[in-house]
Amino acid sequence: MTQARRIPPKPPRPRPAPLASSPIITALENNVARAGGAGKPRGAALVQNFWATNGANSPLVEELPNRDERLVTFLWQDADAERVLVFVNRLTDERNLAASYARRVPGTDLWHLTYRMAADWRASYSFLPQYDVRPPWLDGDDQAEIRAALDRGLADPRNAETCRNRRGTVMSVVSLPAAPAQHQVAYRTGVVRGTVTEHSGPGERRLWVYSPPQAAAEPTPVVLVLDGEVWTSSQDLPATMDNLIADRLVRPAHLVMLDSGGTTARWGEMGGPGEIGHYLIRRLLPWARRHYPISPRRGDVVVAGLSLGGLVALRTALENSFQVGGVLSQSASLWQDDLTAALAASDIRGLRAYLEVGSQEWLLAQPNRQFAERLARAGAEVQFVEYNGGHDYACWRGGVADGLRYLLPVSRQPGTG
Repeated sequence: MTQARRIPPKPPRPRPAPLASSPIITALENNVARAGGAGKPRGAALVQNFWATNGANSPLVEELPNRDERLVTFLWQDADAERVLVFVNRLTDERNLAASYARRVPGTDLWHLTYRMAADWRASYSFLPQYDVRPPWLDGDDQAEIRAALDRGLADPRNAETCRNRRGTVMSVVSLPAAPAQHQVAYRTGVVRGTVTEHSGPGERRLWVYSPPQAAAEPTPVVLVLDGEVWTSSQDLPATMDNLIADRLVRPAHLVMLDSGGTTARWGEMGGPGEIGHYLIRRLLPWARRHYPISPRRGDVVVAGLSLGGLVALRTALENSFQVGGVLSQSASLWQDDLTAALAASDIRGLRAYLEVGSQEWLLAQPNRQFAERLARAGAEVQFVEYNGGHDYACWRGGVADGLRYLLPVSRQPGTG
């Protein structure tokens, strides 16, 4: 076990982000220059026409001869800004933020930054315009302070697709045409809804229990979900579960969503070898079975988590292999612990595991790939997904639906273990 750290390591990007130039923007710049600049009537009209046409929706996406790629241009309209930082999940290098400053069409209110990306890319992003206040990332190297500032950026007013980050800030989302579908994420009218009840659970821990909309003929599976305060606020996991059940993609199940207790408590529990796994299985699971019609079978117990919670979910499944039949891990923080000892001590035959990680997560992608392979060799049934994105709720909110579909399919008969 490695010693717990409060802040993940922040190595620079192994390769620079794929900056590019937009032909549409380049043509505009040239035409404005030929018109005598943006201060001339013709030049000003060209810029105004751009905002009414190509710039009306952001980001601007242009096709390339290689149809597997796109040029993606982020647009910000601001005549008064001194600089504009475009914060794109895992493309922006927090140790080289200068590379993510937008360029300005001279003399105009048009700021732009273009990347060349594969057509299956998805990411959240925001803008941080700078005026007469010096931003915190220009002084010092406190990564926690820098990250807190970056997480408070402004959403794109020309993009209707959004999500919220962990702090609850609204972020814009870019989803290129081949990005994985997220049909079960959004709240739908007309779908029969389950109920969500807040409880004070064992040890007076706050939690929420989702009950499926219709009483099942027999006890249901249960999913023990970490970071419950996120999945019941900025992310709507109950709505996702309602949609999955309505579409007959999963068996009805209860979700027991545990509050992390805040950033400090979360790091204290999840950032080291604490007792959170024992709490989940030895206290929370029996409590849930006493209060709700939940199956006693091992195969009907799933533990789910993301980031640090993904690491905890994996460790909990390994250390409680006779009680846990499924694990859903999203971008597990395997920089903390490679779980070698826990895996060696476990008999995980029959465990079903869904692991996903973003290819833009340069710190986590390779460790998660390797661990998925090790799980499979040890006897688990593993589905490993590597999506083109980062450490990002814009991706995780769809991935959790895919993981539940794999772990709770309607065609799978309840286990007997």
